[in-house]
Amino acid sequence: MISTEGLILKEQSVGENDKLVTILTASHGIIRCFCKRAKKLISKTSSACQAMTYSRLEIYEGREKYIINEAETIKSFFDAFSDLESLSLGYYLCEIAMKTIPENMPSDEYLQLLLNCLYAISIKKKPLAQIKAVFELRTMLLNGVVPNILFCNECGTYESDNGIMYFDYANNCIYCAKCCSKNLLAPHCLAVSMGCITATRYCITAEPKRILSFDLLPSSMADLEKFSESFFLSQNDMHYSTLDFYKNIKQLN
Repeated sequence: MISTEGLILKEQSVGENDKLVTILTASHGIIRCFCKRAKKLISKTSSACQAMTYSRLEIYEGREKYIINEAETIKSFFDAFSDLESLSLGYYLCEIAMKTIPENMPSDEYLQLLLNCLYAISIKKKPLAQIKAVFELRTMLLNGVVPNILFCNECGTYESDNGIMYFDYANNCIYCAKCCSKNLLAPHCLAVSMGCITATRYCITAEPKRILSFDLLPSSMADLEKFSESFFLSQNDMHYSTLDFYKNIKQLN
């Protein structure tokens, strides 16, 4: 028997009354569990096994599958999100977790990162673009992939005179404006403001509880969102349908 707390990332119907849920736990990472009679309204596990719900769980570990015996809701982020854009971003973060976090391995740092970001979405004190960027960058950090953005890869410059640096996705490094022009790398690089570079440097070095403790001008925030998403997608060959949905909803607002 496993007694743990976990975040429900996804729920799938199985038959008329059961569910198969994907859960992120601190002790076992990603696990998939059958939840008997979870679709019945009278079931104690119904609300606790809903997507984006943090729950206290009793799980029976069978020979070939996990089965949830008991579940109690700790926090429902699904109910806490008041608009579709917030909800769609929450689904995107959960999809990232499902596709990047190892199964059956301790994953406390991943879980705390996801819980902190979902909570930040729910209280609306930081822009969604900032939460999204921080989650993408910190997820890559936890997977051992970090954007090399401390100094110009050519001359060692920390900050360009014109306030623009160029990130080379192919080689995971940055160039100042002079070196980017000299090496004709512009077609292969993304121009980013120093505000974005500074925020990214902060994101990958800050203590976990402080990762969202910064502010940016709207133009730099747009740069950060574009940069983090481009870097994240360039490092893993996967398609995220929830990202498409989030962008569509964002365009409508």
